[in-house]
Amino acid sequence: MKNNDKNVDMNRYFSDPEYRKKIAAERKKKKTSFRKKFWIISIAVLLIASGAMAGYVYYLFQGLPSIQELENPRTAIASEVRSRDGVVLDRYYIENRTYVSIDEISPNIINALIATEDHRFFNHWGIDSQSLMRLPYYWVRQRFQGGSTISQQLARNLYRKIGFEVSVTRKLREMITAVQIENNYTKREIIEMYLNTVEFSNSAFGIESASRTHFGKPASDITISEAATLIGQLRAVYAYNPRFFPERSMLRRNVVLQQMMLRGFISNEIFQNLRIEEIVLDYHPPSRTGRESRYFGEYVRQQVKDWVEENGFDLYSDGLVIYTTIDSRLQRHAERAVQEKIREFQPIFEREWTSPGGDYMDLLWQEYPGFLRSFIRETDEYRNGFAKLETNQESVVFDHLLSNEAFVDSVKRARTKLQGSFTAIDPSNGHILAWVGGTDYGTQQFDHVHQSRRQTGSTFKPFVYAVAIDNGYMPYHTFSKYPVSFIEPTGRMWNPKDPSLPSGPEMVPLRQGLARSLNNVTVRLLPEIAGAPGTNRAADLQPAARMIRDMAANLGIDMSRAGVFPSIALGTAEASLLELVSAYTTFANQGVHINPMAITRIEDKEGNILVEYYPDYSQEAISPETAYMMIDMMRGVIRGGDGYHGTGVRLRNVYNVQQDIAGKTGTTQNSADNWFVAMMPHIVMGSWVGGEDRRIRFPTNRPSSIGQGARTALPIVGEFITRVTDDSEAPWAYDAFEPPPGFVMPEPPSRDEQDSRRERIGW
Repeated sequence: MKNNDKNVDMNRYFSDPEYRKKIAAERKKKKTSFRKKFWIISIAVLLIASGAMAGYVYYLFQGLPSIQELENPRTAIASEVRSRDGVVLDRYYIENRTYVSIDEISPNIINALIATEDHRFFNHWGIDSQSLMRLPYYWVRQRFQGGSTISQQLARNLYRKIGFEVSVTRKLREMITAVQIENNYTKREIIEMYLNTVEFSNSAFGIESASRTHFGKPASDITISEAATLIGQLRAVYAYNPRFFPERSMLRRNVVLQQMMLRGFISNEIFQNLRIEEIVLDYHPPSRTGRESRYFGEYVRQQVKDWVEENGFDLYSDGLVIYTTIDSRLQRHAERAVQEKIREFQPIFEREWTSPGGDYMDLLWQEYPGFLRSFIRETDEYRNGFAKLETNQESVVFDHLLSNEAFVDSVKRARTKLQGSFTAIDPSNGHILAWVGGTDYGTQQFDHVHQSRRQTGSTFKPFVYAVAIDNGYMPYHTFSKYPVSFIEPTGRMWNPKDPSLPSGPEMVPLRQGLARSLNNVTVRLLPEIAGAPGTNRAADLQPAARMIRDMAANLGIDMSRAGVFPSIALGTAEASLLELVSAYTTFANQGVHINPMAITRIEDKEGNILVEYYPDYSQEAISPETAYMMIDMMRGVIRGGDGYHGTGVRLRNVYNVQQDIAGKTGTTQNSADNWFVAMMPHIVMGSWVGGEDRRIRFPTNRPSSIGQGARTALPIVGEFITRVTDDSEAPWAYDAFEPPPGFVMPEPPSRDEQDSRRERIGW
């Protein structure tokens, strides 16, 4: 017998029975103590393991979405700006996503998705049991991505707290959430949510945005091949981007097509035909997808931002739908009219400032020698030049920059760009029907419809004539066509005058004075309006200037920064195009001014109306009789009259606009701003053309220059009218202006009455 206890006396153990009993008792006691320790340790280990498991389970479930999140999954959905006829004009988004129902998604897309991503989708309960059995194999090899069903992928897309890290924990959370999703939603709902949340190439989120971005069509119209191309991107949105890697994308598309064939969604014949087809994209950049009027979209954003914040919404993720007054058909024609005409005018403008054989617009730099240096001062190259050249001498920096011909040429070309804008308003309710703030929002975000305030030139004269009509003067009243001077308080002379004297008799009726935009006639109105006929003091004209300013303000123009000077009559006051066109709607609306209106209602993503807007009907600004006489006088701008042509005659002669229309051209003194406003009973349209930089202007010493409202701004309106009237689907009317009930246009007085009036005023 082997003895493992060194303290036992073996001789005594075998010879002394009592001793053997004692040793046996001690050994039994030791075994009992060991068993107790074993069980204590085992229980402790078990408790620790159970606690750790419970802690892990608790940790696992802490990363799962709540019941509320499962029942109301939140996806960042773009808010949309829509026209009154339902066309998307603009979007605001964090992720470029438009949610669509499964009924608006082509079956080709659904079939491609099922065949490629989860062909047993309709037979499992969120986890594919066959794929599940392979997971231990994947996990041993440190691959935690295998076997994901559509429901599991949706769990990752919907609930960011699950995360995308490569770990067993994330995979278990994904699987548990997938089962919960299956318990809360039908298979159709799961497919719908999946296709609306998944990311595609080119920063398109959701199938609708992806379809419009890549193929320029809604998801409902996607073909089999297009569907395979889109679904093929889900494996790796960058690697299978058809724009950047067409061959690789084509190979991936064919894999999807093959899976569709193997799963019975398409025949082998269709597969063989489609696999050799090239991928044909109709690419629309995501930042421009669905955008026809980005300028207008920014204006709308500014209009709704306070309401959005006050009511707890997020414009970039809550999927609001903002319905506007814009008509998409009119908007489309307005955009094209502005872009086409500015493209036409730019090379003409450059030629007018360039001498034969001279450098780019050399005549401009000669006439305004300070322009180039002022432009250079505004460049980064100038601001950084002092540090780069280690000098504080401006002359050193300028010498360095002016020696760089490429740099100087780039500055000249960048700062001599023309811009144009256009807007149209329904005078009966103030609805803005079209809005073009510039030629390209991507390169120039400054909006020339409402942000830009420029001198109005002769488009301001109707407010002067409206004051005169309101004070008893009639369209037939005559004034001298010769200039008149006034002494200013400083002793200097104010000598406003026309560039040249018009032909014909000396005395010119107000109707003709407005139609021909005669400064001399307009200025001679001021003493009459001021109640100081025959005065030669400029100070005596202040009451007239104040009345003119108040008239413009009553018609909707912000005159808070306008000085009360006689020169206001010739258009020195500044206004935005939106204000100017809105003011003219007062004439077309029988003297009632309605503030311009852009938004009609806002809905949530479910279509529930959150807020509605209505026209702001103001009180009568001028009498219906005054409004109609002004309309009739401004008809002459387009039609002309006996022995004279109005400044807007091109609208009839060139653009063949024969319906009842009134309007006014405008050009500022330095030809920096060209305007035209046209009125019909159902629409008032206005356009502006000028330099992108307000220092840029057209030549003023050339009668043939296009730097006039009639030659730049008017053609935009004419082009717009031509395009719209040729479009049978665009809303347009041909009604004529109607005089107020019982109104009879005043007839000219007799010769004796006219002679008596001349004697009274001293002319």
